[in-house]
Order: sequence, then structure tokens, then C-alpha cells
Amino acid sequence: MVLTYFFIILLTLFMLSIYMLDTIEQYFFNREEMELLTRANIVAGITSRHIEYRDDAIARVIDDMKIDRAIRVIITDKEAIVLFDNREESDLEGKVLLKEEIIHALNGKDAVRSNYEESSGWVINTAVRVIKDREIIGVVFLTTSAERIVRFVEDIRNKLFIISLVVSIFIGFFSSILARIITAPILNFTAAIKNMEDEKTIEKVPVTGNDEITQLGKAFNKMSERLNEEEEKRKVFVSNASHELRTPLSSIKVMADSLLQFESLDMSIVKEFLGDINNEIDRLSRIVNKLLLLTKMDAEEKELEMKKVDIKKVIDSVYKSLLPLAKEKNVHLDYEVADSVFMKIDEDKMWEAIFNIVDNSIKYTSANGKVSIRMHKTRQDVQIIIEDSGIGIPAHEIDKIFGRFYRVDKARARETGGTGLGLSIAMQAVKSHSGDIEVSSEEGIGSVFNIILPSGIIWNENN
Repeated sequence: MVLTYFFIILLTLFMLSIYMLDTIEQYFFNREEMELLTRANIVAGITSRHIEYRDDAIARVIDDMKIDRAIRVIITDKEAIVLFDNREESDLEGKVLLKEEIIHALNGKDAVRSNYEESSGWVINTAVRVIKDREIIGVVFLTTSAERIVRFVEDIRNKLFIISLVVSIFIGFFSSILARIITAPILNFTAAIKNMEDEKTIEKVPVTGNDEITQLGKAFNKMSERLNEEEEKRKVFVSNASHELRTPLSSIKVMADSLLQFESLDMSIVKEFLGDINNEIDRLSRIVNKLLLLTKMDAEEKELEMKKVDIKKVIDSVYKSLLPLAKEKNVHLDYEVADSVFMKIDEDKMWEAIFNIVDNSIKYTSANGKVSIRMHKTRQDVQIIIEDSGIGIPAHEIDKIFGRFYRVDKARARETGGTGLGLSIAMQAVKSHSGDIEVSSEEGIGSVFNIILPSGIIWNENN
């Protein structure tokens, strides 16, 4: 990046220098040409009024005009024969001088031109007609060296080169420092991304300021936090899933080995062992089914089968399904939903969500306890409230209960056959409907689960 900027700056300075030098050179040459042409016209005007038109008379005119000695003055007649040359050492007088500018002037066109000559270097030549009685009687030819202009431009060129070099070095140094400042966060991002590729923990990158790179750094750090959280959840999930699957398999293995060790066993013992094996297989099946359901929900999170559903009937179905379990545990299941509310939902997923929460409440409520289901509708939302008088949840664990395989009372969960997946399934189903589940609980008193569904999914005639 630094080399690119440096090259662009050098190219810009180079082009600018060429333009400036060309403009300066052109300006001074044009000014010198105009001055020389003006002088030639003055000489031609005075010479044309001089009747004698002799070299001595012309010499007096040139002396009176005080023309710079650096300017060579040559006057010819209409045949291009030199009549006067102000250079004393010249031997041109009486000879024909066929300069291009003189020929142009004799043909009726005054001429001025800058050109390079081998003997003199850069010179400026001008030729002006001498007219008398509307007739060309001769030509005034002036020539002067332009080397001083060339040297002046060359001096400017050298100074510009030095200035450009100093500026380029300064800009290169400054660009290098600036590039390091700009690229340092990017290098940190690159290192962090390589850590991601190597399956290492994603570290945050230091961010300061409020520019675009800083905003990118902040966004990257938020993503890092999220990915680290998800990675930790994945590790916990894999660990818990392995444990949950291994536990029933270990039990089945132990009981099967026990049966194989004895050649003859009482059938009552065999049936007892087989019954325990069957229970463990059922438990394993429930875990696998729950995992398959979670996998399906993850894969089809955006593919809900939304349709017009009476949420009251969904709750009624859950109530009827769990009433036998509540009676078996001697838990009073209270159902208080009076009005029908039609919503645009995925009926199966919402049934699963409500079922899992009510099922969880019944399992963690002791005999003679109570679980109630209520529904409340407002302008903002529809709330399905499940309240129980169970063991309650410690305040520091409420935020964790929706994690997969997380259970507050692992011993009791084992007794009740819990998998630790029910609340996770419930939350995922509700979240897929843009809803949420709020929990309040007190140990030894009970818990309240509040399923909140936004009013936007309530069915109306415009749906």
C-alpha cells in the first residue's frame, strides 16, 4: 500500500513538474519573441523613413536606439543582400543571407522563431519587412541567444527535482507510519481469523478511537464474544449429550452382563432386569427423539408451517395430554382459558413449547402441589402463563435453564426421566415466532413461566 501511494505521489509530482517547467519555458520564450519582434518592427519603421538607406546611416539609427549588444541586427535589401550587420567582426555585408525567416519576410510575412543551432545553441530569430511606398525594400533580421532562458529553466528544474525528492521522502516516511497505524488493527484481525482457522479461542482485538477501523474492531469483538459463547455451549452440549447417552447405555450394558454371567436365573429376576433395560431403552429413545427434534428445529428455523390456529385449542390439547401424568403424581392441574384467540403460528412447534413447560412443571412439583395454565391477551401480546408450586429455581440459575441438557436438580431429573432438553425446545419454538419466555421463581415456593407471543401474529381478516 505504501509503495502504491509513493508511486502515485511520485508520478503526480513528475507530471506536475513537467507541466510547470513547460509552462515557464513557453512563457519566457514567448515574451522574448514578442520583445524581439517589437524591436524589429521599430527598426524596420525607422529604416524605411531613412532616405539614404546606407550602412552608415543605418548604423547611426541603431546606435540612437541603443539596442542591447546581445541582439544581433542584420538589415538586407529586397534581394536578401546584407546591407548592415552590427557585429564588427562579421563578413556578411554584401553577401546574400538566405535565412528561413528572411525568406518569409521577403514573401510578405513577418516571422519569429525559436530553434536550436549547433554553433550557438538555443536562439530566437525574427525577420520583419522594411516597407516604403507600399513596396518591400528590405528586411530587418534580429537574432539573440536564448541560452539564459534555458539555463533559468534548468535551474528551476533542478530545484523542483530536489523539492520533489524531499517531499517524496517525507510523504513516503509519513505514509509508512500511517500505513502501520492503519494496518495494525487489520493484522490483529488477520491473526484472530487465523486462530479461528486453527480452532483456537477467538481473542478480542484492541480498539481505540472512533474511525471505520475501530467500528470494524468493535463489530469483530462482538462477533468473537458470540462465537466464544457458542463454542462454549457446543462443548457443554457435546459433553452433556455424551453423558446422557452413555448413562442409559452403561446401565443396559451392566444389566446385560449380569444376565449373561449366570446360566440359570429366576424368571422374576430376569423380568426385573429386562424391565429395567426396557426403561433405559425408553429413556435413550426419548433423548434421541429430543435431539432429533432440536436438530430439525435448527435446520428448519425459518421454514415454519404458519396457519390460522386457535391457541385455546392448542392449550386444551396439552392439558388433556398431561392430565394423566398430573393425576398419577397427585398434582392438581388447573386450566383457566376462556376465550379463543386465533393466531398465525406453527401449531406443532407451539404445542411442543407449551407441552414441555407444563410437563416440566408437573415433574418438579411434589404430590398435592398445583400447576395452573392461564392465558391473557393485551394489545401488545398474548401471554400464556404456567405457574407451579414446585421446588423452584435458584436465582443464579434462571438464565441457564434453557440451555440444552441443563437441569437444576439432576438427581430428581434422573428419577423423573428428564433429559434437560424440554425447556431448550420450548424456547427455540417460541423464539421462532418472535416471542420470548420470562421466568420468575423462588426456591421452595414455585415458578412462573410466561410465554409471550407478539400481537403481530394474531390472526385478523387482513392476514
